[in-house]
Amino acid sequence: MGAIQLGSLTLQIDLFIMLAALVLAGGVMLLRLRLEGIKLRAYTDWMLTILLVVILNEKLGYLWDAPSILWQQPKALLFLQGTSWNGNVLMLIGLVAWTVYYARKQQTSLNVVADLTAHGALFAAAVYGFIYAYAGMTPEGYTPFPLPPTLAAVLPPVESIWCVLLLAGLWLRRSNLGTGADARWTLIVSGVLGMLISFTSVQAKTTLGLSTIQWVFIGLLLLGYWMMKMEEQPVMEDKSAAEST
Repeated sequence: MGAIQLGSLTLQIDLFIMLAALVLAGGVMLLRLRLEGIKLRAYTDWMLTILLVVILNEKLGYLWDAPSILWQQPKALLFLQGTSWNGNVLMLIGLVAWTVYYARKQQTSLNVVADLTAHGALFAAAVYGFIYAYAGMTPEGYTPFPLPPTLAAVLPPVESIWCVLLLAGLWLRRSNLGTGADARWTLIVSGVLGMLISFTSVQAKTTLGLSTIQWVFIGLLLLGYWMMKMEEQPVMEDKSAAEST
């Protein structure tokens, strides 16, 4: 897509699309908190910090692979934009660690954060694909419907459709925030559907027979399975205690 020129500063349109998707996702998360009657302040600060870090990584993430730009071509920072694999991994690890620390400091529930993250991620992914579809394009990493190119370009990608359907299902279930159920369902369903969709295209670069995105989906499945077993553990302990008495 095109770019916006603000003096010497060049900003790609896709950065603004990502910003719009994240802001709208934050609005959905705040709405869910309000419907649950949970105080917004602590979670609002957490969301704003996440938003700032993601946007900075999207604009300057390439510096993880080429830090010499800082002292060799500092003016290039105004024109360049992009992320790197190393930067994305480090950002994710840092955000998870900071979220755990922040939740303990503010005495907020990690299960609430996990459920909120599930809602926000689904909505952001859906909005991102829908905006691109409105412009007649398919964003990178998304899968167009197997239709003629002219028709597929005006339809939202497959990932956006199932994100909307999954999010609608979570809202219809009306599971309370903090149970972790929404996060578990999001991880497991996303992992299964993502793996199935990934097999519809040829993966150019693989590790141990799987592409990077397929390993990500496997990670989602394993994380969802771990959360499910953690949820079942107290129930099994209570059942064993009841049988022993």
